Amino acid sequence: MEILPNIPPPSAAEAELIPRVATPVDVDEEQAPQHTNTFKAALARVEAHRTKVQTTLTVALLTRLAFELHLPSLFRSGQLLAAVPLIGMTLLAYMIVLWFLATRTRDRFGFGMALGIGVLVTTYQLVMVATLRPYSINTAWPGLVVAVAHVALAYSAFRSSTAFPPHDNKRPWIVGFVTALAFVVIPWVAPAVQDMLRR
Repeated sequence: MEILPNIPPPSAAEAELIPRVATPVDVDEEQAPQHTNTFKAALARVEAHRTKVQTTLTVALLTRLAFELHLPSLFRSGQLLAAVPLIGMTLLAYMIVLWFLATRTRDRFGFGMALGIGVLVTTYQLVMVATLRPYSINTAWPGLVVAVAHVALAYSAFRSSTAFPPHDNKRPWIVGFVTALAFVVIPWVAPAVQDMLRR
């Protein structure tokens, strides 16, 4: 410390009050790349699960359009216009998931919604197949194909949770699941509600 003329040096108590310049902390050269590699590995895991969910979601959507909504038959019969609301709601639900996954900023919401779609559609199809009367494999196999495709979707969405920390916020998953519930159930319930209102 430079001592100015005619000014006495500070006492020990006053010296403790003088702010000290922080000395730079040496960062271990091996530690920085390790943190970088860990972060890149976590991003790679999320990216891998995102790709799997996108693939299984696309397959599940195509199976629903073909085997549940019978889109090819609607084109041939000319009844496509009457099924537009149901097809539109179905497409919207799946497109929302694909959009959130494509933005790469709402992965947990997209995974939660994909999980909801997979669980709900699988449950619905299995119940419909189980209650078929009279039961025949010719009428049951389309529903089973849709159910299998959505089991794969639900499994891939559930497995994507392993890419996040165990104590990660579960709220986006719950919001996504509830959103899927609304988009999936409304088309199923809407025809019955319309029939009740017409009576």
